[in-house]
Amino acid sequence: MNHLLTRRVWLSASATATWGIVGTALLAACGGTSATTSTAASTTSSAAISAQSSTASGATKTSAVSSGASAVSSATTAAAVSSAASSAAATASSSAAGQKGVVLTYMSPDSQGRHEVEQAIYDDFAKANPGVSVQIVSGGTGWSTLETKLKAMIAGATPPDLYQDASGNWADVQSSLVELSPLLARAKLDPKQVFALPAIQTFTDQAGKIWALPLVGISQDALAFNQGLFDSAALPHPPVDPNDASWTMDQFLEYAQKLTKADQLQFGFGGTVGGDDDGGIERPTYFGQGPWDDQAQRAQMDQPGAVQGLQFFKDLRDKYHVQPTADQVKAIGAHGDVFTSGKIGMQVVYGYILKLNFNWGLAALPHSGAQNISGRQFAQPIFSVKTPHADQGWALLQWLTTPANAARFPLSGHYAVSPVNGASDLAMQTYKEQVGVDPQAFLLMSQHSHVAAWGMLKYPGSSKVDDWLIKNFKAFDQGTQSAADYGKAATAYIDANLLQAL
Repeated sequence: MNHLLTRRVWLSASATATWGIVGTALLAACGGTSATTSTAASTTSSAAISAQSSTASGATKTSAVSSGASAVSSATTAAAVSSAASSAAATASSSAAGQKGVVLTYMSPDSQGRHEVEQAIYDDFAKANPGVSVQIVSGGTGWSTLETKLKAMIAGATPPDLYQDASGNWADVQSSLVELSPLLARAKLDPKQVFALPAIQTFTDQAGKIWALPLVGISQDALAFNQGLFDSAALPHPPVDPNDASWTMDQFLEYAQKLTKADQLQFGFGGTVGGDDDGGIERPTYFGQGPWDDQAQRAQMDQPGAVQGLQFFKDLRDKYHVQPTADQVKAIGAHGDVFTSGKIGMQVVYGYILKLNFNWGLAALPHSGAQNISGRQFAQPIFSVKTPHADQGWALLQWLTTPANAARFPLSGHYAVSPVNGASDLAMQTYKEQVGVDPQAFLLMSQHSHVAAWGMLKYPGSSKVDDWLIKNFKAFDQGTQSAADYGKAATAYIDANLLQAL
């Protein structure tokens, strides 16, 4: 689904925009998802952020990000290459690459720092596989431009050998993709052992066929909190453990109320619900309900937990006034996400924030369901296209499944967690060094949250459904439709259109 800094909105953001507040803008660093809060305040915030970030990896040219990416790349290359060179996967991929003089083409968005990190990784692949090199092709400023270019290249019979895409929907180009299930089986790689769950499930169809490998990084929702505001209010910091039964939605509301001082433009909650909340579809998760049942092939927006979630987040703004209005966001004057102003107690984040001038931390998302399934995650994938170089492309993908190699890829998009089991330590360490905050909450929540949109993204009607949700959510958000009525309408529309080809 699309909106704030994800899919279409990152995509259309200006490539020449700059980061605000000494470079302290929240970056989405997520794929296939959105962080729309669908409120008057959040709309203003979303527009501000999207105007400052072109893609999840760090949208524009700032020396801070560029130097950080270069430093990370140079600091980690030696260790990763040394480990990979002796690994069985590197040996296998070297023999599989076979043909001499092959140049693999790989497409990803041309965002600040991304290609530099990727090229350093691919150069080391070339060293381990003599005669095979990787050329990075720009996909433009974001995922929308990449998808347009990809389809044009496929139509013109000149597709890239490999590409990265955050939309989560491959149905419209599936006939051009390499099915990876038999290749994994031939290499004796068990996807459920190599990749974290549900990362690999995101790219597995109903027949169990795998169409992409989650190798780049996991965009994961977690709760950012302002430590200074919590301490001033004498409130205990929210827990990092998602299983903490005391961290309920009622407790979250109580904290938000105690942190709010509207006359001082200080608020308990910033308004962002998560990284994929188009049409309110992420709100049910906070009450133990998913928006879609992928096994039953039925939407769940009309279920009690979904209705409760829809109403709760609307009430935060309209009833309890713990979230700033659009005018209050403007008065606060934050450049980028309003949390960076230091005037917000809690905010759901899913990306990269440069070091701020106040102390803050990351905690688990609150929940009031039987178990914590709050928020969402999206594992960024790489797809392989049917080209004469498909064998060499598979060799590269297999090489990247080695933890020592996979550990470096999250840095390209400023992720803190890798989808490859055993590869997150380096990414988390680097995130902590660059941001100054322990990202443990991202890792722990990734073991609880379900995939963005709960599997809806992979179906042919997902874009049509997304457009409808964005348009029709406004009636509920503006108070002209009840949560129950909106939930029923959303369920009916999803059920009628999601599985249908455009």
